[in-house]
Amino acid sequence: MTLSRKEYLYQLSDLSENSHTAEYLVTVIEKVIEGIGKDRICTVVSNNVANVRNARKIIHENHPTIENVRCVAHSINLIACNIVKEKFGERLLKRVNILTTFFRSFHQANAKLAQIIKEKGISGGYCKTRWTTASKSVNSVINLESALEEMASDHDKVLTNDKIKPIIQSRNFFSNLRVLRFVLDPLRKAVLSLESRRATLADCFLSLARLAATLKKLPKSLNPAF
Repeated sequence: MTLSRKEYLYQLSDLSENSHTAEYLVTVIEKVIEGIGKDRICTVVSNNVANVRNARKIIHENHPTIENVRCVAHSINLIACNIVKEKFGERLLKRVNILTTFFRSFHQANAKLAQIIKEKGISGGYCKTRWTTASKSVNSVINLESALEEMASDHDKVLTNDKIKPIIQSRNFFSNLRVLRFVLDPLRKAVLSLESRRATLADCFLSLARLAATLKKLPKSLNPAF
C-alpha cells in the first residue's frame, strides 16, 4: 500500500516446497526489498507466528528504516477466538447456533417467527442466511428476545426440536448473551475499522486501548470464570 492508499500486488510466490524458517523467509523478503528498493518501503506487516516474527525482526535489524509491525487485526481476531473458546462463550454460541440452525431449517417455525417479528415491529428482523461473525449472531438473537420468548410460551408446538424451548427459557440466557455482546462488539468494530484503507497505526493502538477499557469495565461478578 502506498502513502496515497493505493494497493499494488507486487509478487505471488509458491513457497510450499521450502521449510518456512525465519532465515528462509528473510531471503525471500530481501529479494522483494531489493526489487522495490529499501527507500520505498516503510513497514513489513505480518501475523505473529514465531518464524515470521523472527523474520520481521531480522529485516528491521538489516534495514532500520523499515518498521517491524505485527498485524493488529490478526491479533484482535485471535483475542476474539480465545474469548469464544472459553466455556462461557462457547456454551452460549453453541446454543445460539442451535437456535439459528433450527429456524433456518424448519419452515413452519420460521414462518411463525417471521410473523411475530412483523407484528412486534422488530427492526433488523431475522437473519435468514448464515451469520458470518459471532458478534452478529449474538446481536440477532438478543434483538429477537421478545419474539423468541413468545414462540416458546405460545407456539411451542412448532418447536419440534426438544432443545429449542429449554434454551430460550433457560435462566440468564439472554442476560449472559448481553455480557458476551459487551465484549464482542468492540472486537468487531475494531476489526472493521482496521480493515479500512484509511486505517493508520494510530487507529491500531486506539482500537487496542478501547478494547482494554471495555474489558476492564466487565464486572467479574457477572461470570468469574469468564
